[in-house]
Amino acid sequence: MRLLALTSLAALVFSAPAVAGDYRVGGVEVRRPWTRPAAAGMNGVGYLTLANVGAKPVKLVAVESPAARSVTLHQSSQAGGVSSMRPVTGGLTVAPGAKVEFAPGGYHLMLMGLTRAQVLGGKTPLTLVFADGRRMKIDLSVEAGPPKAGADPMAGMHDHH
Repeated sequence: MRLLALTSLAALVFSAPAVAGDYRVGGVEVRRPWTRPAAAGMNGVGYLTLANVGAKPVKLVAVESPAARSVTLHQSSQAGGVSSMRPVTGGLTVAPGAKVEFAPGGYHLMLMGLTRAQVLGGKTPLTLVFADGRRMKIDLSVEAGPPKAGADPMAGMHDHH
């Protein structure tokens, strides 16, 4: 019985990714994905950290969701006191060892035409599509603001292959 408990514990420890993240497929990690509450029919916004912990560049080319008519990559910027937002065309490449923050005032996901309300405490499903054909299913947590970085890093951990 004791050996079984130790074996089970070892399986749990060694099945977790080396770098704690919320989601991982191969060398791609998505950390702290979240969105704000929004009404059905309105537009929503998604934030996350996309990290490449692999040895080759990865390119995010599309994002899909049953919760919106369409999802597009955007980047906000500010110049001369004027804020602007533009779509990111041609995808977004993340070099090995690098990460891209999707956060207010920078890169973000626009969820156009929400098909259902994003309710505080709920989840909004997304599928990230990469140039190599890899597809990564994640959920955005519906929060009033960004999740705290000091929160339990293992909470909500998924290891998808």
